[in-house]
Amino acid sequence: MDYPSRSELIRSIDMQKSIVVAAAMLAAHVAFAADVTGLAPANPAPVVPPEAPPATMIALPRPNFDVLAGGFGYSVGVQFMSENIWRGISLTNHRPGALAYGELHEGWFYLGGDVLNVTLPTSPAAQLDVYGGVRPAWGPLTLDFGAIYHGRPGNQQQWFLGGVAPVLTFRTPGGLPTTPFDQSFVEIYGKPLWAMNDYLTIGAEFSYAPSWADYNAHALYSGGNAKLSLPGTGFSVSGAYGHYFLGMGDPTYGPSYIQPGIKGIQGFKLSSYNTWNIGGSYKWNAVTFDVRYHDTTLTRKGCFTNVANPAGNFSAAVFGEGFSDWCDARVVGSVRVDFDSTMFVR
Repeated sequence: MDYPSRSELIRSIDMQKSIVVAAAMLAAHVAFAADVTGLAPANPAPVVPPEAPPATMIALPRPNFDVLAGGFGYSVGVQFMSENIWRGISLTNHRPGALAYGELHEGWFYLGGDVLNVTLPTSPAAQLDVYGGVRPAWGPLTLDFGAIYHGRPGNQQQWFLGGVAPVLTFRTPGGLPTTPFDQSFVEIYGKPLWAMNDYLTIGAEFSYAPSWADYNAHALYSGGNAKLSLPGTGFSVSGAYGHYFLGMGDPTYGPSYIQPGIKGIQGFKLSSYNTWNIGGSYKWNAVTFDVRYHDTTLTRKGCFTNVANPAGNFSAAVFGEGFSDWCDARVVGSVRVDFDSTMFVR
């Protein structure tokens, strides 16, 4: 048997030492890497969460289709105003007005009604509105689609022009009624509303009536609105602008011309117009105080065409042109008190 020489033994021992040292260094390197990467941290450093993204300037809609979300609720309220103006036209002949309303809702679905005093040519007892529809709330976006019946019950009179006398309150031979005896009518509507952030809310309104005020005239209202709030103060500024297209009334209430062919005698054209309002509000608990400026593009003659204000009947019968101030610019003050089911939840 051949034994290794002394020099070979020394080289073998040195090689073994080198392998042991290399293994130790590799183990130390792996342990250090594990400590740094967190695979086996001996003393982990505190984790600093990333900064939250800044709040968005515009809140985006969050669609959902849970039609019963939100459950059952209700709202009731009353409002007192120096004058009741609706789409630029006075419903109370420049006298004070009052309104009371109530509404029930279950998820998206709602049903409500209100009653208000009015002063109209046929002298109804009041105006009674009944409405219902769906109102999905998708985060900051609220959609509202429904129909409303503007009921005007208890009418007491109807004015007539011409015939045996210029102006009478009963049917006369050859006379023309200034309005339908019952001016009740139905509208369908859509009213989207978007709370863009804590300060600004914008909205729109589209309403269509197949027989406006029972004149058998088509009517379409389209407009927009905006509200700027000062959070934490109760103060806000708001305004609205819209166009009211009114079509041609039934010839029963005054013919305008004869169109050859099937259509024959055409009724008078109601006056389309623009209307707007702007004002400020202050809300304190359940009470809201509001001061608002209303105006329209209607002339007094055009206003009479739409409302048949009895104050203009004599000039309409004698001179062929009536005049009404029910569409004049006005500043209206109001106080409103609202309660809803969320106010009584403990």
